[in-house]
Amino acid sequence: MAKPEWGVKRACLACGTRFYDLLKQPIVCPNCETVFDPETIFKPRRARAEEAAAAAKAANDDAAKAKDDEEDEIAKLVEGVEVDDDDDDDDVLADDDDDDDDTPIVPIPNKGNSDDN
Repeated sequence: MAKPEWGVKRACLACGTRFYDLLKQPIVCPNCETVFDPETIFKPRRARAEEAAAAAKAANDDAAKAKDDEEDEIAKLVEGVEVDDDDDDDDVLADDDDDDDDTPIVPIPNKGNSDDN
């Protein structure tokens, strides 16, 4: 068991050496003498998350703008078209019951390979 006065066991980010920080500030690697800053570990992750959120927001804004542009284009196309509000079903074809074929389906006998013989 490690002694509390040794501090926290660390691993150097530069050379990978494992060492105790001996409760010193700043924390320095005894092998390569690189200064260890615990905040540098967390900052890139936060920055990536913030960048990802900003990119997602930009993508959503672009999608919303594209949708608005598409709606504007449709509105321009529809603007000159007259809409027939009649409830008459003149344009709809009547349902033909004559096209229902009552012909029975006859199975085709197998030629060649038969298991009955």
